[in-house]
Amino acid sequence: MSSSSHVTPDEEFTNERKERIKDELGKVLDPCSCMSDHPISILDLGLVENIDVDSDVVHVDLLLTSQLCTYFLDMSDEIVERVEGLEGIERVEVHQDTSGQVWTPDRMSENERQTRRERLRTRMEEAGIEPYAKRTN
Repeated sequence: MSSSSHVTPDEEFTNERKERIKDELGKVLDPCSCMSDHPISILDLGLVENIDVDSDVVHVDLLLTSQLCTYFLDMSDEIVERVEGLEGIERVEVHQDTSGQVWTPDRMSENERQTRRERLRTRMEEAGIEPYAKRTN
């Protein structure tokens, strides 16, 4: 794994199977973001803590934005469906990280953070809202 504490979209695995799994996880959208006009993959959001492959069994650990997330089962079902569709995978287990670690926005991919900043700036301009920092200078 890279120097980050979680799996990132830019991370490249030397294990081809793990790379294919990561690609499939990048297609799974965060359900809450789907309710906005800008859906984000669980990979871009920084929810994928770890991918472990043990023969034909895959373990995916997720660190959710909230331990009370009611969409864990929905994400888990989609992960299982996508990853079990890969050749050589017999079973997929998805686990919620309960180590006490807390999700923070810095886990998001840099590309996604930049996109969100640009969208916020555009919406503020369209609404005629001046950023607070400019008003206080």
